[in-house]
This record gives sequence, structure tokens and C-alpha cells, in this order.
Amino acid sequence: MPGYSRRIGVGDAVFTVFEAGKLTMKVSEIVREGTELPPGVDWDSQADLPVYSAHISLGGASVVLDPCDYEALCPPGQPWRPRGGYVPPPPLLSQLSEAGVRAEEVTHVIITHSHLDHCIGSTARGEGGSYAPAFPRARYYLGAGDWNSDETRSDLQGVPDVMNSLGVLGAAGVLTLIDRQTEVTPGVTIVPAPGESPGHQVVRVSPGGAGPSLYCIGDLFHEPMDVADPRIMAAWNDPETNLRSRARFLAEASTEDALVFAGHMSLGRIRRTPGGYAWEEA
Repeated sequence: MPGYSRRIGVGDAVFTVFEAGKLTMKVSEIVREGTELPPGVDWDSQADLPVYSAHISLGGASVVLDPCDYEALCPPGQPWRPRGGYVPPPPLLSQLSEAGVRAEEVTHVIITHSHLDHCIGSTARGEGGSYAPAFPRARYYLGAGDWNSDETRSDLQGVPDVMNSLGVLGAAGVLTLIDRQTEVTPGVTIVPAPGESPGHQVVRVSPGGAGPSLYCIGDLFHEPMDVADPRIMAAWNDPETNLRSRARFLAEASTEDALVFAGHMSLGRIRRTPGGYAWEEA
């Protein structure tokens, strides 16, 4: 599917990025009020954020990361869907199948955090209208802080999209809640990185063979300007917690020359600059 996916080798792992769709938002809808913006960016600037999911094949593991069902997230008429007859990429399950990944063969699904653009594709609607895990033989991994948050507890009682995704996973008994660094399969480790949400987590892929590690960082950063100035962050973040998670990650990833997959920036690397850090597209 030209233009919608990208496959690369990372040591002994095969990593594939899939574009689920795009979100169109103003900077004022994302960035915390009162933040000093970089030159050329103002509060009415439009931010076009792609939404990415990914797949990791390593050893005998088949790992899906942040599954998104774009049509469920942004149906026609939803204000964050691009105008002008925007046609999104094919559904994630179709893209996975095209890439040779069958839903029944997926062993692990890692959700970096509970925001819907990162988990709404974790379940699928059947012919009878009921929802079930989209990857029926997989174990699902979510940060305990997200599952136990007051927001999630409330949403599980009254927000259909949350009830039909996270709620279904919980009722099916397939969720594993993560509250510490955890290797879920050899070479794939979840590392808590709270701030974007209470249970936000990143994934480190440390395959055998030559080459650097790969970090899948969810929404630790939304845009390159956040890397250059880590004080730029979303209005819903916990600022102090997020800054600590960002500082820890930036120091580690830049030292390792690691490849980085960000949920709205795709693939890149963290580079040191005289003033701090910068995002460099891979």
C-alpha cells in the first residue's frame, strides 16, 4: 500500500509503521495556554497530525502497537477530520493483512496510553454489532495509571468509544496492567513514562544483531518543536511529570543514537544541539 506503510529492519526485528489517518487541529487546541511558542508558530496555526500504528516482528512474537480505527475515531463531520473530501488510508486490519500480518497471529498488543487515537482499534465490531478484541489471541498491555485514573473509571461507565474498546478488553480478561519496567517478550520492554497521561509508557525494542535500539514513544512528544523545547506540551499533560519523563528519554535516546517512532511524527532520531535537542527525521 504505497504511501501508507513503511517497513524497516532493526537488527533481528522487522518494524512496520502504518498511517491510520490524519487529525487537523489548531495549536491552541493542543498546547498549554501561556506557553512561549517558537518563531513562526502562533496560536491559530494549523497542526496536521498524522496518526500512526505499528507492528514489530521479533523472534516468535508479533506485536501491534497503538492500534487505531480511524473511521471510528474521526467519522465524516468530526471537527478534527480534514475537510475537502479527505479519504483516509485503508483500515489498520487491512493494512496489516496486506503486510502479511494476520490478526489471529498477533501475540501482544501494547497501548502506550489510553487516549482513543492510540487504542480505539484494539477491538472490532462484529456483524451482530457487539465488540470483541481485534486480535483474539493476543495479550494487551496498558499502563496501570491510565486504567485506574478517575477519568478512565468515569469514561468506562458512560463514553461509548471507551466502553467499546478498553471496557471490552477489561471484560474479556485480556488486559495486563503495567506499573514498572517490564519485558513482555524477549527484546521488547515497556518502560513507564508518565505525564501525557498517568500511565503513559514507551516501548524499547532491543533486537539482536547489529544496529541501535528502537524506541516507540507514543505521545511523549507530539511535534518536533516539543523536542527542541520540552516545555511545549499539551494542555492535558502533567507538566512536572512529563518534563521528567522527557528529560530521561532525551538523554538516553540521544546517547544511544536510537531510532525513534513517535505516534504523530513517525520515524526519526534525537540529536543533541548546542541548546539542547532536536528531532531529525529518519
